[in-house]
Amino acid sequence: MSKINTVDYTKQFLKSNKEYHYNLEPSAEEYIVSSGSMILDSYLGGGLGSGVHRFTGANEGGKTNEALNVMFHMLKTVESSKGVYIKAEGRLSKDIQKRSGLKFVSDAEEWVAGTCLVFECNVFDVVFDFLRGLLRNNPDREKFCIVLDSMDGLLPKAELEKTTGEAAKVAGGALMTSDFLKRVSLGMSKFGHMCIMISQIRANINVNPYAKGDPNNQTNSSGGNAALHYPDWILEFQKQNKSDKILEKPNQQITPDNKVYGHMAKVLICKSVNESTGQTVKYPIKHGRIDGKSIWVEREIVEMLLMWGYLEKSGAWFSVDKDVKDYLAAQNIEIKDKFQGMSSIYEYLEQEEATTNALKDFIKTNVLEK
Repeated sequence: MSKINTVDYTKQFLKSNKEYHYNLEPSAEEYIVSSGSMILDSYLGGGLGSGVHRFTGANEGGKTNEALNVMFHMLKTVESSKGVYIKAEGRLSKDIQKRSGLKFVSDAEEWVAGTCLVFECNVFDVVFDFLRGLLRNNPDREKFCIVLDSMDGLLPKAELEKTTGEAAKVAGGALMTSDFLKRVSLGMSKFGHMCIMISQIRANINVNPYAKGDPNNQTNSSGGNAALHYPDWILEFQKQNKSDKILEKPNQQITPDNKVYGHMAKVLICKSVNESTGQTVKYPIKHGRIDGKSIWVEREIVEMLLMWGYLEKSGAWFSVDKDVKDYLAAQNIEIKDKFQGMSSIYEYLEQEEATTNALKDFIKTNVLEK
């Protein structure tokens, strides 16, 4: 009996079993999508790539807004990309839509590149079958940014007809999540799709107050172990406190005369693909902004220039470093030598978009990538 060599055997095997693996399929070009925050990006290695990511945390911690921010930047920067928003909790207010800067559609005919399809469904089976079919039936190789909001709002189809008093299947959601991730996670990365799974926090009831917690638990959210192992990144959004408010008069109490400009979003990195696990990141949000500009990038620029000595403070005055002025001058952008008061710098950058974008590039080149 003649035998073939290992190369010919492998080629024949891969060809005859091509419906069960991706070896013969071309991989999508890799990309990194900004979170919208320069500070958060510096911990994320520039942003998020294709694959599965998980956002967990407290109510009003900013999970949905940040997920839509990522989608906004993906649809702007990744060619042939579309958004899919799974509306499982019934929450996608007009204010959230305006802040996001995304164009939401509900009609498949209107769902073109650069827009986000809203799928209003909270049935596990239907949602997951739709997403699996979407990934399979994609001859144009479009790239999808899928936001599941939230995993806790989904229930199995078999539970729909049950009354309140009838027992629900124990860990049914976790089992279906595991099954879904087993089927799609490899294809997500291979073909350049991104899936952001949003989860609520879960209350832990300790029968024995002296018992040690499970050291393997990375978050305090539901979803089972599969939702911990498959994601590349797990970000836990922390609850806002009074101290997180950004005030007109920072050292005074919140009053009608002391305007609240925004707040600091707080994110704990519970799982990462670099060495940032365990880090808590704060970045500024400015209230009242729309069109994908909620993250206060101008404030981030000032803070990072100060941190790295490119902006020097002397009393109430701030002096711009020569390296910054030379960098801007090379792009035919002029900037004042000095600014009086921090707020005057914010106002200047908010009015001068070209300067803001140039300073973002300066920081990326001279600080973040060094």
